[in-house]
Amino acid sequence: MRRAGSASLWRLVIPPLLTAKLLWLGVAFVVLRLDHPGEALWPGLHASLLQWDAVSYLQIAAHGYPATISDPHAYLDAFLPGFPLLLRAAQLPVHDHVLAAWLVTLAAEAIALWYVARLVLGERDRSAAAFSVWLLALAPTALFLTAPFTESPFIAAAAASLYYARADRPRAAALAAAVASAIRITGLALLPALALETLMRNRWRPRSSLGWLALVPLPVLLYGAYMQVHAGDALALLRANSLPSFNHFIAWPWDGLATTWNTLLSASDGETRSIFAREVAFGLLGAVACAGMWASTRMPRSLALYCTLAWLLTASLSFWRSEPRYALALFPVVLLVSDLSARAGRLRYAAVGASGVLMCAGVWVFAEGRWLG
Repeated sequence: MRRAGSASLWRLVIPPLLTAKLLWLGVAFVVLRLDHPGEALWPGLHASLLQWDAVSYLQIAAHGYPATISDPHAYLDAFLPGFPLLLRAAQLPVHDHVLAAWLVTLAAEAIALWYVARLVLGERDRSAAAFSVWLLALAPTALFLTAPFTESPFIAAAAASLYYARADRPRAAALAAAVASAIRITGLALLPALALETLMRNRWRPRSSLGWLALVPLPVLLYGAYMQVHAGDALALLRANSLPSFNHFIAWPWDGLATTWNTLLSASDGETRSIFAREVAFGLLGAVACAGMWASTRMPRSLALYCTLAWLLTASLSFWRSEPRYALALFPVVLLVSDLSARAGRLRYAAVGASGVLMCAGVWVFAEGRWLG
């Protein structure tokens, strides 16, 4: 893999990072002034960030998990502790909990873009790396990289893991994957991907470095042990996902698609149809992207495997929910998009511009408190 200096990589990362934040701030400000003209700016921005799962993460950071499975807030058990722990740590020096959360996601997104740039630059050229970080920073649902959700820290850890695996640094890759698993269950998709990368590099001969992969599922196992002591249920994560707040059960992806599609067709209002149309569109787009990763002869098999398993972990449910947001976990797909547009510079500019427009629309929807993913 090619290697690049840190300063050189930051020159790729800072412009799209700042552009994304300024666009978010501008759109959120306009929504605030239109919907709540008398509200002060900072409280209004607070409210625009605190939507949906963000509230749950901040509640866990402040008060921990409920002590019993019968608690009305038992649905919080569905959220792994990695991100709330980051929020809790940030709240020590910064007492404004929303500002602390924003700083966490800002730092995490910077690290995420930096590792994505490193990963792509190790596989392709500098123009591909620059295009990839712009495309991720201005992705249609990139607002979740700013709001207090797990996307930024998860991508930072997962991108670091895949980069270190491709750079033949299995220990660092396993440690980064363990951090990803502490943040999101999707981090478990890194375990087979890292194993495949290690085995292919060693011509399918087992090596002692495979032992480091035992670290990857360790955070999830420790969370189960903690919940057994804390609430008397080692499988609290699975139980919480089946509660009415989520109503998720393991199912074949096509079953989840069928349920979501039927809900879309039977919806009686435009807003509900729009929500489920996005779920179907992003879910199918993820499937197509994974197929494209396998079809490309230039794509590392470990990256294709990670994307496929990450998609399956979110799509193999009784219905599709949050697919627009979960699609961000398929970030290695930027490498495929870069390859497809390598000979069309103007197409790259158009793709980034169109994606940025969609991101601004997403910020608008989210700032109004409406469901986006």
